[in-house]
Amino acid sequence: MQQIGVGISKETDSAVTYEARITHRWRKAADDEFFGWFANPDVNYKTSNPFGNADFFEKLIGISRPDLGTLRYGTQLSRSWSRSDAFTFPIGLSSQWADSGAGFGILPEAIRYTSPIFEDGSGKLTFEVTLAQNKRNTELVDRGYVASQFTNNAPFPAATSPRLGEFFLQFSNSKNLIELTAQSSTGAQQTSFGKAALVGWIGDPDSNPLTPGIPRGAGSPSQSVVMLQGNHWPNTTNMLTWGIRRSQWSGSAASCNPNPTYGCLFGIDPGFNYGLRPQGYQGYRASTIDLMGGWSHYRGLFTYTLGGVYFGRANSDNPIEWGQSNSAWGMNAGIYRKVPEILKGLGVFMGVSSSNFQRLGPAPLSMPGNSFLGANSLYSKNGQAVTVGATWVF
Repeated sequence: MQQIGVGISKETDSAVTYEARITHRWRKAADDEFFGWFANPDVNYKTSNPFGNADFFEKLIGISRPDLGTLRYGTQLSRSWSRSDAFTFPIGLSSQWADSGAGFGILPEAIRYTSPIFEDGSGKLTFEVTLAQNKRNTELVDRGYVASQFTNNAPFPAATSPRLGEFFLQFSNSKNLIELTAQSSTGAQQTSFGKAALVGWIGDPDSNPLTPGIPRGAGSPSQSVVMLQGNHWPNTTNMLTWGIRRSQWSGSAASCNPNPTYGCLFGIDPGFNYGLRPQGYQGYRASTIDLMGGWSHYRGLFTYTLGGVYFGRANSDNPIEWGQSNSAWGMNAGIYRKVPEILKGLGVFMGVSSSNFQRLGPAPLSMPGNSFLGANSLYSKNGQAVTVGATWVF
């Protein structure tokens, strides 16, 4: 995986700063040609590949003034993903915590206001408000079903334009960094992959399999996440990291893409926590509570870390088991050492991890996959791993 970023900023004599930034992250196969790099973005939210239409992590412009705050527009990272990643990367749980839950990580078109920093004797406070959207997700849908269709005077719901709002609050002082993030979205393709891009629901162009010609009436999906997380420094050699998260999904029926040869093709929007066939695969509401904690100890050139995540059982009335009855935990211990005697900026690390699922079957709803913690919950309740690596900052 590679990432490249380019940015520029200019501060004027009146203290107004203008900025522009573009970031692209991609995964390159060994046999890719040079320009093929951009055809395999890390998070793919478009079907076309030309560089000018690539799936950027960031592509924004901004303007700021210290006493008025900052306004940015363009493709941006959500705080629900980027800040969770920042908290858990030092304790080796970046993917486990930031890449899970009901948030969206990439906002293809967003406007964000960041307030000035307010300071009093107790600490510093700042907040952000972000509004985001994306186009209707119709590139993979049969063109005859892009708009609402009518059968027996009943409309099929059409593909939606997803909308998202996010509120971010940060407080800091000499001992604590505390952040609150609340994100809510409607009309987006549902997911529990917290790094996912905000992509629209394709609509529900198929009818109930048991009642041909009559639409299921599946409503437009919604989901939300609320997180409280932070760091606490009891002294200069120890840091405690903590987090609690509540995720909620409306549930989404599995939508098919009608095909004249094969009939109803599922998979374009596979749905989320949907029910039985006699109910037209209608989505069921679900909510979960997840926890995260960690400890970092600094001693000379060494850093020792210990971290853990817990994925709770979901609250849902769905009669089909999609993981709502499962829970899991993951633990990670690591050691990192700077090695300036070999090369300035070089560090080496090693980590060991263990995970456990409460039961065999689908993984908890707030995980993006059954093998998210290493072991596949369909076949094994336990998993272990060892990681070694090196970093070089230059």
